[in-house]
Amino acid sequence: MPPRIAITTLLTACMLTAGSMAQAQDPLEEALKVPGAKPVLPVSAAKKPFDNDFIAEARKYWGNFHWQMGGDHALYYNTHLSEFVPMAASPAVGDVRPLQRTPVDSVKATTFVHDDGSTAIPLDDYVMILHHGKVVYEAYPGLNPEQSHFWASVTKSTVGLLASILEEEGLIDVNKPVTAYARQLAGTAWDKVSVIDALNMAVGLDIQEDLPALTNPMSMFQRFGAAELGVPNGDGVVETPVAVLRAAQPIPGEAPGMPSRYSTLTTKVLVYVIEGATGRSFIDLFGEKVWSKIGARQPFMVGLGPDGVAGAYGMGFSAIEDLARYALIYTPSWNVVSKTEIVSPGVLKELQTSGNHDAYMAGDWTRGWVGDVFGKDMPVFNSRQFDAAWADGALFKHGNLFQGIYVDPMRDVVGVFFSTVPMTAGNDLLPGYIRQAAKNLAGK
Repeated sequence: MPPRIAITTLLTACMLTAGSMAQAQDPLEEALKVPGAKPVLPVSAAKKPFDNDFIAEARKYWGNFHWQMGGDHALYYNTHLSEFVPMAASPAVGDVRPLQRTPVDSVKATTFVHDDGSTAIPLDDYVMILHHGKVVYEAYPGLNPEQSHFWASVTKSTVGLLASILEEEGLIDVNKPVTAYARQLAGTAWDKVSVIDALNMAVGLDIQEDLPALTNPMSMFQRFGAAELGVPNGDGVVETPVAVLRAAQPIPGEAPGMPSRYSTLTTKVLVYVIEGATGRSFIDLFGEKVWSKIGARQPFMVGLGPDGVAGAYGMGFSAIEDLARYALIYTPSWNVVSKTEIVSPGVLKELQTSGNHDAYMAGDWTRGWVGDVFGKDMPVFNSRQFDAAWADGALFKHGNLFQGIYVDPMRDVVGVFFSTVPMTAGNDLLPGYIRQAAKNLAGK
């Protein structure tokens, strides 16, 4: 297989190789036999228009499971998502806030130490970054700067942020059960889940998102994904998102709050919470409180489920530079893009400190990709939809097929990246590089 270079741009351009395909279970083996499921094209192919035959084939096989494979068709899906799902948009408002470029050549030499003590290859084979609100490193191996791209689970950060803003405004009490606001789930296991436990991915329900769930067409995750796209599940049945969520059951021996287990379904529930608490749509609220204030060049778009509710668990869509503008609002350089402080000190503190170390350690986070990606520089917990929060206040959120956002208020550094990498390719090491580059840039 030829190298699969990750589509990246501003702040963090990534050039990851796919590696050999891992030994798969039967559903994955079968899925990989479908045309377009394996990466064959170089990622640079996405910089030019695809021909009609390729587009027709991609359309033929469109579906959540096929998309998540990260093969050649995903190159098209990730940059043309609005052709496959209905999307709501928050328009760019006012003048564009330009980002200055002040390249720092030394960033290319960044390395970091793996958990086993070995040193990673230089950042020059991977990346790019922003310091004090200025772009210090960028590259576009598989994406034109003006192209929009799928955010994947980086979108979840918008849910954690918006819920925290609404909490500060007194519209959400995070200690109440989610069904106090998400009434469509009342009378189910969700009655015992608090908003804060949902924000921290600690719901105690059988909706965990891990490799078995990703590769099993009838897992709760894949059933939900099919329902959100309005397509049949692995058994050929079209379900509604609410029906799948209502079917969630407690994990034997566990309870909400312990341990923390990652799940996209939980974020959809939080969107219901936000809309139930305000009586307004997610996209309108996010546009009013965030996107309209950052001097974006293009709209922020988010896919809608069949129920018309935003898929803010992963269906965000924008240009990379606008994702960078969004990232800056968490840092002291927020005024580079906004006239007003969108993320207040109180909201930022909640985002940085709301996690539970014991729940984090008891979950899969530290035994899985987090430990591999950050080596000995481990985060202390996940917090309010961010996958990693460090004692120094830095936050990171990852997305499937390797998307990411790193915000480091203390060092005034942010990093964002887009890519299309097969889910069987192993762990994304790029976040470890970004964090090390942030330390190097800040001198600590």
